[in-house]
Amino acid sequence: MNAALDLLRLYSEWGVDVAVGDTPLDLRRAYLTPLPAAHRPAAEPTARQYPNTPAHSAPPPTHAQPPAQQAPTLQRRRLQTQPDAPPILPQECIELAQAAAMQATTPEALHAAMQGFTACSLHKTAMHTLFPQGPRGAPLMIIGESPDADEDRSGTVFAGLNGDLLAQMLSPIGLKREDLLLATTLPWRPPGGRPPTDTELQVCKPFLQRAITLLAPQRLLLCGRLPARLLTGSTTPLPRQAWHPLTLGANTAPLPAMVIRNPLQLRASPTARKDIWQTLLVVAQTLQLNS
Repeated sequence: MNAALDLLRLYSEWGVDVAVGDTPLDLRRAYLTPLPAAHRPAAEPTARQYPNTPAHSAPPPTHAQPPAQQAPTLQRRRLQTQPDAPPILPQECIELAQAAAMQATTPEALHAAMQGFTACSLHKTAMHTLFPQGPRGAPLMIIGESPDADEDRSGTVFAGLNGDLLAQMLSPIGLKREDLLLATTLPWRPPGGRPPTDTELQVCKPFLQRAITLLAPQRLLLCGRLPARLLTGSTTPLPRQAWHPLTLGANTAPLPAMVIRNPLQLRASPTARKDIWQTLLVVAQTLQLNS
């Protein structure tokens, strides 16, 4: 009896607040069909959608339809599949993401579509859906890599140490994060901060491309190799300190983009800091000429 009480006390200290049911549950299919009432999780509070969002960030979709109603026809059909249906294949998941992204005609609609996109495994393990933050038509959109633990917990792009170092980078050239668009390459953090798989990258790519199109920044600053690799489709690093035309779609004009080291590399070495500073000087000169 004492052993059982000690075990319950240990579970309580660990934060365990729910018991596993006696009936086995196939989690591979749990997101394809409505769950039984006994296994249905509590609804996520609306306040988690835009926590700690800067004043100029895109407003939350106050009158948007529920995500399930905004899903494309193919996704609705998959969500209504019979329990014995096979899991969604990677290619079909990519097609679902492309359809959901293209259906959105406003940033608010795109954010709602991303929050309701349960076909991606990353969505199921992340705490928040990271959506670009900042004003439309900003002179510069800074795209970081995968969300880190601070960004995932807070729902804020470039949070924690990464955000502090970004502020140190922007301050000498007279830029403030409130005046820029900030984004992450992926909207959801991979479990444990592991590198994303190629399939996960291809699923998330349509959402990032559509966000850039709808938010219409004048230029892109790609922090690290991941956003450059995803948006260019090339594994060969782009030369730094130069603008490169980046085409996001067949019907969109090329957008100037430049690659810069991740802000965390400010702490790496004097060589990394020198490279970051020289790249920032090119960015500042370009923005000054175009202002």
